[in-house]
Parts: sequence; structure tokens; C-alpha cells
Amino acid sequence: MTQGRRVKRRMALALTGAAAMAGMLAAGGISPAQAEYPEKPVKIIVPTQAGGGMDSVARILQRFFEGHPDALGGKVAVVNMAGAGGTIGTRAIRDAEPDGYTVGFWHEGLITSAAMGVVDYDHDSFEVLGATGYGDLGFGVSTKSQYQSFKSLLDAAKANPDTVKCATNVGLPVHFVPLMVGNDAKVQFRFVQVGGGAKRFPSVVAMHTDFAIFGALEFVKWADADLKPIVMFSEKRLAQLPDVPTAKEMGVDVVAKANRIWLAPKGTPEAIQEHLVTALRKAMADPEVKGQMSKLGMTPDFVEPAALRRELDWWKKTATPLVAAARQLK
Repeated sequence: MTQGRRVKRRMALALTGAAAMAGMLAAGGISPAQAEYPEKPVKIIVPTQAGGGMDSVARILQRFFEGHPDALGGKVAVVNMAGAGGTIGTRAIRDAEPDGYTVGFWHEGLITSAAMGVVDYDHDSFEVLGATGYGDLGFGVSTKSQYQSFKSLLDAAKANPDTVKCATNVGLPVHFVPLMVGNDAKVQFRFVQVGGGAKRFPSVVAMHTDFAIFGALEFVKWADADLKPIVMFSEKRLAQLPDVPTAKEMGVDVVAKANRIWLAPKGTPEAIQEHLVTALRKAMADPEVKGQMSKLGMTPDFVEPAALRRELDWWKKTATPLVAAARQLK
């Protein structure tokens, strides 16, 4: 092929590509702005302070995206918006322009906060992009506690209703999972508002309260600080906690985990949603990302949007009937 013919062929291919793009634009498939997305940094809103578990996940993904510009296509800025049990941050995600430049992530507190009437929106008010891993949850007690097993805890709550004290953060999953347990096991716990994990931990180990919900990483991290796991709400026993039974093993049919749920404002164009979902899938397939997530005590799997919506629907269906009990805080 001569040089002139090669030039003509390249020009023909370029014109064909341009015509195809113009056809897609004309047909309404994508807009010019979407075709060039992203042209500026994508903002990730994290509804917690910097340094926590949620923030750590955001930073891992931020580093991946900036180190692999082919995945997302631009810079990423993490913005921490803590306060009001995560509702300040999630409201900011909901109210942002649906242009793909503001996304964020949270956990099932999105559902429980709505169930409690703290906010007037839940997962149906967002575009759900999937989950970048999840953490398994369990009950933890002090190593000096009189309740050294899940059975002894349940037996005490059954024999003396409203006396076994659970340190909690009202309206969030750490409140609703024990309610689910109580509902299934036919026992009544006494709930004490304490706050986040960093506050629940000293409350439990100092035995101001009897137990609380913690994640698998917290059990591993605080194993030498008098925190003992007595049950996990996973489908099967965890490799890092092989001696800790699951609730199912103990006859309590509760399985619950904390997903790292990615959200975009409602109305974000489908082409941009797919771009973001594809980027998240690519990040979660990266061995280095998987390793960093595992060190956080998380299962480093990507949960697809459709599967995640089904999980969130289940949370909504399960949590709503428990609201009356959730409001009876002592």
C-alpha cells in the first residue's frame, strides 16, 4: 500500500468513526458532554471523618483510579462530610447535579435511617452503582464478660428481658442487626446509645455495656485489647475467625453484612452510570486493591448493581417492621 493510499484509508476510517458518533448523538444515545466524560475531577463524598473504615476504602479506590487513568479517565477527589449519622453526606450526594461528577458511598444505614424517619429518602432515591466489597459483622463482648458465648448472652436476655445491654448507634445497622437477632431468637435486649465503633469498643471492654456489633477487622485488630467475638452474622465461618460460630449455626437465622455502597444522584445518564460501574469493576479486579481491602477485614468482591438493589430491598422489608422497637431506647 502506497503512502497516499494509507493516508486516504486513515481519513476514511476517521470519517466513518465521526459519522458513527454523530449518529449516536443524533439518536439520543449519548450527549456531547457524556462522550467526553470525565473532563474534570470526579468527587467522591464520604459521609464520615477521614481515617475511618469507609474513608479508607475511598482512598484505596482513589489511588487506583489516579494510578490507572484508563479505568475512570480523570482525577478523583475524596470529600469527607461527616455528621448526623451519615445523613449530611448522603443528602449531599442525592442533591448533587446528576452529571457523573459527584458520587459517594455509604452502607445499609441508608435504609435504616429512612426507616426511622431520620431522612425522607433511601436507595430508591439514588442510582445504585454497586458495592466495592463488604465487611462481615458480629457480636463482641469483653474477655472479662460473664457472657463468653452467644448462647449465654441469649439465655440471659431470655431469662431477664431488657437487662442485657447493647451499645449501639441509634437508627443504623449496628442497632437494627441486634433487633433482628432479638426478633428471631425471641429475646429483648436493652439498647444504650453510645455512638460509632470507636466509642462502642471502650464501652464494651470496660463493661459499661454488655455487647455491641463490630466488624471482622475490629475483632482482629482489638483481639489483644480485651474484645472477644462470640458470633458472626456471615453465611459461613470466617477464615480469620475460624473458632467463632455463625448465628445460623446457633439457630438464629440472621445474616447481615456492611456493604460499601456506591451511589450517584438520581437521573445520572445511563452511559455515565455504566462508565462508573465498569471503573469500579476494574478496580475490584485489581490484585493490589483486593489485598488492601482484605487487610481492612473486608471481602474484596464487587457486588453488581442489580444484586445490591435486591439486598437493599430486603433490608428495607426487614427493618421497617422493627422501627417501633428501635424507638424504645432506654
